[in-house]
Parts: sequence; C-alpha cells; structure tokens
Amino acid sequence: MMSPKLFRLMIVVLLSRPAFGQARVVSAPAEPSLLNITRTWSRGSTLGDLRELRTRSDYIELRVWGGYGLAETQAVVLRRSDGHWSVFLGRVIRCEIQIPMSVGDTASQTTMRRYVAEARRNCGTSVADVSAGARIITTDTLVVEQLDVQESEIEAAWNASVDAGLLQLPARVKRSSPATGDFTYVIELRRGDEYRAAEIEQVDRPEVDADTQVKQIYAAVHRLLRPPHE
Repeated sequence: MMSPKLFRLMIVVLLSRPAFGQARVVSAPAEPSLLNITRTWSRGSTLGDLRELRTRSDYIELRVWGGYGLAETQAVVLRRSDGHWSVFLGRVIRCEIQIPMSVGDTASQTTMRRYVAEARRNCGTSVADVSAGARIITTDTLVVEQLDVQESEIEAAWNASVDAGLLQLPARVKRSSPATGDFTYVIELRRGDEYRAAEIEQVDRPEVDADTQVKQIYAAVHRLLRPPHE
C-alpha cells in the first residue's frame, strides 16, 4: 500500500507539470475558407495542424500566410516553446507528373495516391511538354526550413504584431463588394489551448482597421527574412 507521504508527493508532482492540450477555437472564418487548404498543407509538413497540436499552456505560435493567388504562397512561423523563440519559413511548392490518360481513368484510389506521392518527389519542376492523351497529376507540398535569426529579433516581431492589432483581428472582413485582388492573408495564432484564425484579402485602400493591421503584421514578421547585413 502506498504511504500517505508518497501519495502527497505524487499529487504535487502532477499538479506542478505544465498542462498539455488541444486547442479550443476562439475565432475562425466561416466556410468556405482558405483555412481548410492551409491546414491540409500544414498536416502534410513538419509544422503539423496548429489547431490539433498538443501544447503546453505557455506555448505561442503565430503563422502568417500570404498568397493564394498567382504568386507563391508562403508562411512565416514564429514559435515560442520552452521559453525560447524560433522562426520558420514555409513555401508551398507545386508538384506534378504526367501519366497516360487510360491509366488515370482506371487507376484505383491506392494507385492514385502512389502517383501523388511520386509527384511530390518532383516538386518545383513543371511538366513542360505534355504528351497527347496524357493526364497531369498535380499536388502541393509545404517545404519548411528553420531560419537563423536571433531570439530577440523574433520576439520583437511578435511584439510588433501584437501592437499592430494581432489579437483584435476579425475572422473575416465584411465588404460592400467582393475583393478582386489575387493576394490573401491567412493568420493563425495558437496561445496555450486557444486558437484563432483570420482570412483577410489584400486591398489597395483600407476599408476597415483590420486591412491596415494585417498588412502591418505581415510586414513585421517578413522583416525576419532579410539577411543579417541588410
């Protein structure tokens, strides 16, 4: 039988451990949303789905995505884990291969998944000469690299983002008419067990505060991509 002293010691140890848990969604854009494809990219990469990560109560991660149009979609990721800051750059790369149309028409789901996996091994190289009767298999993959940036600079970018209005961003901006640009911001934030996300189109003339805030947040984190000598 466990002694009362040992039992009390175990309770103290358990209560002193940092809590780990999945997120509750505080704010997120209603469907349809670019957040779905964004989360799919993340799940297939080393980042993982930010909403589903099991994290400590003091964990912070900010993902600032931009693109979703003709330009390459990128994400700058600021992470604070175990009291230390790190930063990552994620780039969405198109992957494609061509297969005979007859093969694609009769291929099983397992076979098609194998072709998609093969396409991922050819990322960044477009099929320039499409054969007659061929089918193009395309998919996207998120390539992630950690950047060599001082923690003080990363923390400064985080503070600048918060000062710009990060915590006040709406999930989506209601506009009088549909935005016509080809660049959209998707902001994901995880703090402990709280998750929030925003999807805001880039506009030439700000209509609401969020239009200016999201540009400032994007600029704050993208300054971390500059070489040290600049």
